[in-house]
Amino acid sequence: MEAILFIFLLLLGACIGSFLNVVVWRLPRGESIVFPGSHCPSCGRAIRWYDNLPILSWLLLRGRCRFCKVRISPRYLVVEAVTAGLFVALYACYYLLDIRDHIPPLGGSWPMLGAHLALLCGLLACSLVDIEHWIVPLEVCWVVSLIGFAAGAAAPPPAEILPPVSATTAAVSLGAMLGLLIAIVLQHYGLIQPSFLDAQERVVTEPKPEPAESLRGKKRKKKGRKAEPARRITAVAITKGHGVNPRVEVLRELLFLAPAIVLAAAAGLLVTKVDAVGSAWTSWVSPSRGGFLAHHLGGLFGAVFGYLVGGLWIWGMRILGTLGFGKEAMGMGDVHILAAVGAVTGWIVPTLAFFIAPFFGLLWALYLWAGRRQRELPYGPWLAAGTLVVMLFYDAIYDFVHPLFQVLGQP
Repeated sequence: MEAILFIFLLLLGACIGSFLNVVVWRLPRGESIVFPGSHCPSCGRAIRWYDNLPILSWLLLRGRCRFCKVRISPRYLVVEAVTAGLFVALYACYYLLDIRDHIPPLGGSWPMLGAHLALLCGLLACSLVDIEHWIVPLEVCWVVSLIGFAAGAAAPPPAEILPPVSATTAAVSLGAMLGLLIAIVLQHYGLIQPSFLDAQERVVTEPKPEPAESLRGKKRKKKGRKAEPARRITAVAITKGHGVNPRVEVLRELLFLAPAIVLAAAAGLLVTKVDAVGSAWTSWVSPSRGGFLAHHLGGLFGAVFGYLVGGLWIWGMRILGTLGFGKEAMGMGDVHILAAVGAVTGWIVPTLAFFIAPFFGLLWALYLWAGRRQRELPYGPWLAAGTLVVMLFYDAIYDFVHPLFQVLGQP
C-alpha cells in the first residue's frame, strides 16, 4: 500500500510541477495560465499530449522542441522532479519518519497534507519568479491562502499543527479581515490611492569589469573587438530617485490598514465588554463550549489569525523600515508570502520563519556584496527556506523558543 501511495504522490507531484512551470513562465508576463494550451515559446506550435508528459517527455526529446528543435530549458525538468520529490518527502516526514509529532493518520488529515503540499508548491513558484523577475505572483499566494482557510475549516488539525485562538482573538481576526475587505473596495473605487503608484522605474548603469590578464605579454583586448556593454540593473528598492517620497507613500499603506485596525479594535471591545455578545460569540467559535460548527469555525479562525500575523510581521517591518531609512523596505510580495504561510500553518510557523529567514539570506547577501554583483536580493526564496525548515523541525524549534511564548502569555 505504501508503494502505491509513493508512486501516486510521485506522479501527482510531477504533474503539479509541470503546471508550476506554466505558472512561473506565464504569470510574470501577464499571460493566462489556462488559454492557450501548452505550446513552444519559440515556434508557437501546440505541444502534443505525448510530448507533455512530466519528466519523461523532456528526457525523450533530449530537451528540445519536436518541431523547431530549439532547446528547452532544463529548469522544466528540475521543477517537475523537485515538486515530485517534495510530495514524497513531506509525506515520508509526516507519516513515516515521525519528524512532526501529533500528526493524525492520513485518513483524517489529508486536507492538512494537501494544504501543506499546496503551500510548498506556492513557495517554490514564488521563489522562482522572485529570483528571475524580482516580483512575487500574488495570485499564487491568494490561492494558497484560500486553500489554507478551506482546509482549516473543513478538517481542523490538532492544536500542535494549527494553533487554536481564543474567542476574543477570533473576533479581532474577523474584524481585521472585514476591514481589509473594506479597504480593498475603497481602493478599487479610487477612494484610497495605492502606495508607490507614481514611482518611475530607475535603472542603474554599471560598467562591466574588464577581464584580468591571463598571460604576460597578451593584450587585454583584441584588435577590432568591441568593448563590452555596461550592465543595466533595475533598482528594486524604491527611493526618492524614483520620483516619489517613500515616507509619504508608506503612509498610504497605514491609511489602507486603518479600517482593519478600527474594526479589529471594535470587535475585541464588543466581545469583551458586552457580556451577552461575548457569551454568544464564545458559544459559536470556542470548541470547548460549542459543538460541531464551533469546531470548524475554530479551525477557520486559527487559519485567519495565522494569515494576519504572517502578513503583519513583514508589513510592519516594511512600514517601520521605510519610515526609518527613507527607502522602500521589504516588498509587498513578501507580505503575501508569509500571510499565505500563516493561513496554512497558523500564527507560530510564520513567526518563527520571520526570524529564521534572515540567517539564510545573510551569507548569500555577503557573497553578493563582496563580489559587487548587486546590492539587493529577492527575499522570497529565503522566506520559503525558513518556512520549510520550521515546518519540518517545528517541534525542536518550538521547544527551544517555548519559554519566550510563555513570557508572551501564549501556551
